[in-house]
Amino acid sequence: MATVVSICNLALSNIGKDNINDLTEKSAEARACNQFYAQTRDVLLQSFPWAMAGKTVALGALENDKPGVWRHSYARPGDCLQIRWIRPGYCADAGLAPEALKPDLDEAGREMQHPYALEGDRLYCDLSPALLRYTSRLSDPTKYSPLFVEALAWHLSVRLAMPLTRDPKIRADALALAQNSQRAAEQAEANQARHTSENFVSELIAVRAHG
Repeated sequence: MATVVSICNLALSNIGKDNINDLTEKSAEARACNQFYAQTRDVLLQSFPWAMAGKTVALGALENDKPGVWRHSYARPGDCLQIRWIRPGYCADAGLAPEALKPDLDEAGREMQHPYALEGDRLYCDLSPALLRYTSRLSDPTKYSPLFVEALAWHLSVRLAMPLTRDPKIRADALALAQNSQRAAEQAEANQARHTSENFVSELIAVRAHG
């Protein structure tokens, strides 16, 4: 099971540096990991719609300070790294009927994107109520897949290479491996999403056939 320290140690080992026992150590390795880990993690999380980091929430309304531009203003979730989509929410009196919970689709069957603007901690749109799907700042490493851990460790190695080794070649080699490991993680994620979608469609067809 991955921990922040174990990921840091993978990154350190990648560039030939000694492992650490704790991030509070008085060592150059621990100080560098403290400096670069969170930023490296957030950049990687933001770079791709990882399923593990996806969240869907009902937006909390705020007083609209741009009434001539947008109809509604909402609070941006504090852990929001990247907005994936925003769509109409559903009123309580809609109940849990399947038809009420269907996403809005265009003619090609793709989920529709609704216009919005993001300014600081506020999100503006013309929908009320509204649902937001976003990439969250997932800080719990036990939720990461092995391939994501591998990619994160190599990307951290890139950040650590120059402060700890002063060797541009080590950094360049780490960057190439970081890019390769990220592509592998993204491909595995895409394959899983495709497989899940195909299974859902097959089950839906079966239900309808026996309905």
